[in-house]
Amino acid sequence: MKIEWNKVTWYSKLLALALFVALPFIGFYYGTQYGKTITEIGKVQTMGIGGTGTNTSAAYYNNPAEWQTDANNMNGGFSIAYPIDFDTQDNYSATPSVDWRLGANGAPGVKYFILTVPRAFEPQTNFVDAKLTIGASANSAAIADCMAADQSGGPATATSTAMVNGTSFTVFNSAGAGAGNYYQTTSYRTLHAGKCYAVEYTVHSAQIANYPSSYNLKPFDEQKINSLMQTIIGTFKFQ
Repeated sequence: MKIEWNKVTWYSKLLALALFVALPFIGFYYGTQYGKTITEIGKVQTMGIGGTGTNTSAAYYNNPAEWQTDANNMNGGFSIAYPIDFDTQDNYSATPSVDWRLGANGAPGVKYFILTVPRAFEPQTNFVDAKLTIGASANSAAIADCMAADQSGGPATATSTAMVNGTSFTVFNSAGAGAGNYYQTTSYRTLHAGKCYAVEYTVHSAQIANYPSSYNLKPFDEQKINSLMQTIIGTFKFQ
């Protein structure tokens, strides 16, 4: 059978009519599917840092009720909550070290907990990272110096006091710099159950001039970082 493609027949008219009726519905279907896809991509982009897929929108960082809770009951006897996308380390051993708090002046203690806020939290800025640590010491020298201003390398003066879930802390601040890097430390200290506890965080940033201008870096939001760290400290509780 020879098909004459340029000849109008009853079945070509029927096919044209079917396509005329069906095409709008096909276009509508694929249009709605495309819209759903774009919406889901938008959700992922606003909820994840570095494609983690976790709920890391701005509202999440302001709502500790949705955070992960770490309870160090074996030795530390405390709990603290933090955003789930931040790296943490627990130390359940009693191995002493002198870095349990900044400016410990050689007195041994135990660093129980470390939390790191990554550079990706403040992208395209001079923010490097922020670290929060929890340490404690029953050493007599550490207890004697717990509320004293450190003489070297640590916080210089007691600036304020703060009540955190029923515990009174003395708050110290210090700053340091070196090779174009800046370090700002806030240290919350208290005496509890025969130990000096230090809950402190250090914000590490770099001098923008150290980077090529093509990076287009902006100054990081110091208030945002400090507010987040203080919100995390606000969840600290003795068990």
